[in-house]
Amino acid sequence: MIKFFILLQFCLLFFMLFHDWIPVPPLNDTVALKKVDGNWDRLKSSLINGACVAIPLWLTLKYVDATIPLSTIITILAFYLALTIGTICAWWIPYFFGSSEKHKQIFKKFKNTHHFLPARGNNIIPNTLHVLLHLQIWTCLLFSVYFLFFR
Repeated sequence: MIKFFILLQFCLLFFMLFHDWIPVPPLNDTVALKKVDGNWDRLKSSLINGACVAIPLWLTLKYVDATIPLSTIITILAFYLALTIGTICAWWIPYFFGSSEKHKQIFKKFKNTHHFLPARGNNIIPNTLHVLLHLQIWTCLLFSVYFLFFR
């Protein structure tokens, strides 16, 4: 179980660091991202989000052959809970309940990417790449909760 969790975190780390940089049409639109956010903002975003996965990954690797201390599990859980809350606030609440015009304008940079979810009025629609990213984050959160109760 721990090895799958480690693999999942490595995949998530790679995803976080490079999904705004490596063109994978139609899943992302790096040209639009560069126009809207620029290289510096994309770099900051990649590094901050990457750190939010690298730290729990490092903690998991540190205790791969030992019992993970409760404080470490809580730390890992806190990182993935924070990321989960971020995904829900940035994408899922606006998708289901709407958001401000400013928020909608910011998310127009994803309009030329692949979406499979149905439109809900003029709300933003989470694109396929971000749905996959969110599923990885939420799975890491579930693993963290599992390790909290079954360590």
